[in-house]
Amino acid sequence: MNHAEEISLKFYHYVCNIIGSEDVVELRRNIFKVMDFVLKDTYRVTYISSGSKAEGLDIRGSDYDQMVVYEGFRVYENMNNERDAEVIVPLLMETNDTKPGFTKLKLYNKTQKNMISINHWLETLGQETFISSKLFREFLLYPGVVIHGPCISLPVDLYDNACCFRSKQWITSAQQWIYRPRSTWPDHKLVTSIVQYGVLFVPIGCKSSQSEDLEWRISFSMAERQLIYSFTHTQLLCYGLLKVILKDIIKPKCGDLICSYFLKTIMFWLCEETNPLDWKPRKITLCFMDCLRRLIYCVEYKICLHYFIPDNNLFENRYDDDQKAVLLETLRIIYSSPSTSIFNTSTFQEYKLNSINSRVLELKTSEMSCLCHLNLHMRSIYRENVNYLKRAIMLCTEFSNKKLSQYVLSLASNRYIQYCNLLNLTSSNKYFYRQNNITLGSFRIGLFTDTLCSWLLLASFMYQCKRFKECLYIINFCLSKCTPDVIFLSISNSLKDHTVFQRMKQAVGLLLTCKHFIIQYSVFNYPFNLLPRELITLSQNTEIIMIPPVVYCNVLLCLCFHHLRDDGGKQNALHDLELTIREMYFIQEDFEVSNECLDIIKSKL
Repeated sequence: MNHAEEISLKFYHYVCNIIGSEDVVELRRNIFKVMDFVLKDTYRVTYISSGSKAEGLDIRGSDYDQMVVYEGFRVYENMNNERDAEVIVPLLMETNDTKPGFTKLKLYNKTQKNMISINHWLETLGQETFISSKLFREFLLYPGVVIHGPCISLPVDLYDNACCFRSKQWITSAQQWIYRPRSTWPDHKLVTSIVQYGVLFVPIGCKSSQSEDLEWRISFSMAERQLIYSFTHTQLLCYGLLKVILKDIIKPKCGDLICSYFLKTIMFWLCEETNPLDWKPRKITLCFMDCLRRLIYCVEYKICLHYFIPDNNLFENRYDDDQKAVLLETLRIIYSSPSTSIFNTSTFQEYKLNSINSRVLELKTSEMSCLCHLNLHMRSIYRENVNYLKRAIMLCTEFSNKKLSQYVLSLASNRYIQYCNLLNLTSSNKYFYRQNNITLGSFRIGLFTDTLCSWLLLASFMYQCKRFKECLYIINFCLSKCTPDVIFLSISNSLKDHTVFQRMKQAVGLLLTCKHFIIQYSVFNYPFNLLPRELITLSQNTEIIMIPPVVYCNVLLCLCFHHLRDDGGKQNALHDLELTIREMYFIQEDFEVSNECLDIIKSKL
């Protein structure tokens, strides 16, 4: 190995600390895989995780998109194709007068236009009835969300949600992708797997089209995810570095002339034209320079052909000559001094600053924010749907990562407990004892989600059953766990938190790390069987309530001491509750719920 390769290898390991090692990337992907599996509703919708985080990348600014496939609909190019038995609403593609990569979706059975579930989306032109992408997007809006391209998004940029339809057939305009000459990537097995899934249709039209509001974009999100999963780690890191310079250098100077999808497309073409064995850790600098060269070429000649539909030039009318000049100047500066450019990005500077401050620890990123997404989605499952629990149990037998499967089962168990009609512990019959054992067993399964979640649910259970002394015992145990060395799981944990989590996981495994070192909000779901009746006013106009853990501990202490007529204990607990809120102890940005809890306790006591 020569000197240049030694430096390249050191750079490879340095980038792994920032973007993620192979093990971390694999676990991130598996987290979203299991989430998609568990949340799948066989008869209604299928969830597909996409975006940078689902691809295994989690740098600052990385996005998470959730595709929601309506399984009752199916898109066909023509009705010569065999129809699926479960399809309720068949749709026909109409690509006349549409740009490559876009289509209109026509209602095949015109008698269905009066269906209540779809008549708000329909627009009739002449004798034909189409599903309008614009009306479809607007119909899905609800208070607190905004339209972002084909998606609906939360204002806090937590994730984007794109509802879509699927065709199980590989469309004609992408047929050439299957057979065109390539090096060794993607191989035949991968191509076959991609083609067998088909394509998706997302509700956004071509901006330059007169029928933009009727058009749908053909999406290859599933194909793209499989392709990224097949990248070597060096390829993935080069892709991540491109995203870093896009976010930290190109966008501040050139705005949105280039988006991350263009970078992904360029990476696909480059990987198809080269041998995966050429992408080695000791050659990462050379590989990255190849990526930059290809990007400069594409910008200079205004050519970025869609990877699956090359007739669609993504750079067509994207920027004018003046904008191109600024963009090229920026890219050429990066190319002329890549090391200086990369290490001066805010992403690398932030890592450097954190490394200096940590002194002892070699900082490394982890999969924590992906775990946070998994928690948020599992805890927000609505109402009586218990299919997720069955699928979580199936996961434990079918998925290779047993620890992650058990973690998901813990989440599902904690959610299931809140839906069940829990019996009063003062009962005494055989049915009660059987149900009681099932309930307590469910609490026990849920212990691996974090330090407190299952324990606080058990404390709530004891409180609801008027076993106040047992509740006090559990709460005091929970408070003993709320120490500064535990990690509050969030979308944006610090790099030090990531490093500590990663080290603990390597030492004791995922389950024990989460069980003893992670803390989260106490979450209560509809029908709020475990929420103390004194707090039931928090449930107005919502199906999920999130209360900071130490706040909830002190609320329960106040209530238990009140029922036990212990005025001294009640005053001490109230004082601790006020102190917790004032110091924002284990309380993140939004402390409105905490203040509401305090007001309720003061009014009740």
